[in-house]
Parts: sequence; C-alpha cells; structure tokens
Amino acid sequence: MRTKRLRFRRHLAVVFAALAALGLASPAMAYSVYRAVDADANTGAVTWNAANFGVSGNPTPTLSFFYFANDAAAQAAFPTKQCFVKVDLPNTVAPAPGNQDLVGNAGIPVGANPADQPKAFPWQIDFDNNPAGHWSIPRTQITGTTSNNAASRVAAAGFHSLATTPASGVTIVNGTLGNCGP
Repeated sequence: MRTKRLRFRRHLAVVFAALAALGLASPAMAYSVYRAVDADANTGAVTWNAANFGVSGNPTPTLSFFYFANDAAAQAAFPTKQCFVKVDLPNTVAPAPGNQDLVGNAGIPVGANPADQPKAFPWQIDFDNNPAGHWSIPRTQITGTTSNNAASRVAAAGFHSLATTPASGVTIVNGTLGNCGP
C-alpha cells in the first residue's frame, strides 16, 4: 500500500512539474488585465484623472480592461500608449464569460472625494469577452452615484491608491514611455 502511495505521489509530482514547465499550472503565474493610460512624458507619472479612467457604456456603464498573456503582449496590442495599469486577478486562471474576480481589498482606502460617493474595495470585475479578452468593472461597484464622471474620478483615485500600495495586485507597466510609474 505504501508503495502505491509513493508511486502515485511521484506521478502527481511529474504531472505538476510538466504543467508548470508548460506554463499551465504555476502558483507564481498571475492572470493579468491591463488598461492603457496617459502619463507625463517627462516624469512617466500616470495622469490620475477621469479622462484616463473613463467609465462609459450603455446600458451598463463600466471601466474596461483587457487580458494579455504578458506585458509585451499588451504593449504590442496598444503600441502608441504611454503606460499601462496592470491588475493581477488572484482568483482567475482560465475564465469563461460570466466569471468574476475582485480588485483591491478592504484594507486599502479608495482615496476619492466623498462627494463622488466612492464604494470601498474590493470591486468586482466581470469577464464578458466582448470584444475578446474584455473585462470590466461596473459603475455600481465603483460609486453610489449615477454619474459616469463621478465614477471615473473615483476609479482614478482608487487605482492610484492601489498602484501606490505594496502587494495590492496593481502595478504600472511601461508603454512608449520607459519610465512609467505612479
């Protein structure tokens, strides 16, 4: 009996190692979504404003992100964009339309103007794959108002807070600028 268990464990270890080598199973691998943003060309600092984090759409206004396998793929898809906000989705591996994940956590303040009625983290992000790779955060997750402008301001403040908080899952990635940062 003990020999069978050891053999099973050995086979299981070989299978897991093979999957990890192929990039199909790795705890270090993150599923990331990206949003292209503008920055100050001189400093590389992302412009944390409503224009960069526009919430729009009809009938359901949302903040859009796109899945890419890695930073280089995001840069290739949007070759003229200055910088990217990269969000690692902790509970996602191979999503199907309708899947959801969370952005941020309750311990991180959103940092938005209270007049814009910001909602606390975490915010739910939804995968609809329309167009391909598309994820979005509904306005109702971001703010208590019906204003897209207020939601855009809250999103900008919230992602700035996440990008400047270590281990939040949000980082800034270079685009055409080589010095992007929060």
